[in-house]
Amino acid sequence: MSAASELREYTDRSNSIHKEYLGNPELLRRYEHFVDWQLNYMLPFYEDLGATEDRAEAVKFFVSDLTGIDISERDHEFAKVVPLMSRMLPDKALDAVATAMRLNARVLGVNLSICRELYKEISIDTEITEASYCSACRRASQLEECLELVHLTAEIGRDLDQLIRIPMIGLTLRAMRLPARLAGFGALQNFLETGYRTFNALEDVHQFLDDMTVRMTEVFTQIFTKPIQ
Repeated sequence: MSAASELREYTDRSNSIHKEYLGNPELLRRYEHFVDWQLNYMLPFYEDLGATEDRAEAVKFFVSDLTGIDISERDHEFAKVVPLMSRMLPDKALDAVATAMRLNARVLGVNLSICRELYKEISIDTEITEASYCSACRRASQLEECLELVHLTAEIGRDLDQLIRIPMIGLTLRAMRLPARLAGFGALQNFLETGYRTFNALEDVHQFLDDMTVRMTEVFTQIFTKPIQ
């Protein structure tokens, strides 16, 4: 499958998943509560990896921007510009965006499945616990699937590291800022700028990616194998 076809397929799949919860007020309420809890649960696992300012921003980008938090508007905008991206982006950039959208669709699918399993056992007014979360994860997914997503995340990180080395890419993104906002693509522009700024600021991208891969593997292994109290 070409990168352009992959980008179209996973953008459509992502937006289809968004429609599932955006069109259901009760599911939307549950999903927003769930992803907010999950982010607050996950971030402390990576706190020591964000000891410096550049790494702190990179951790936030990986755990939040890249993996499914508050992204429905961005994905809706992506669908509008896929044809233009397919024509205008260099192959390396198009490959990176397509891989990112593949990760996006898969993470969304896993998150929504976990959310649904979670609220089969508890009500929206019941506090989510580590035990109820881990139990829902194990019913909705498998460790192997989550580790695949970890490696896909690292692959995207390496792609982004290559992209920031393209001459003039930073100036190009800044030049796009006002036109993108005027055209209604502000969320997408913010994502692209955040990704560029985050990786451009990292002193050692490869070491950061190695550290994140090890830590994410440890976190998911714990979620799926630690005895539930």
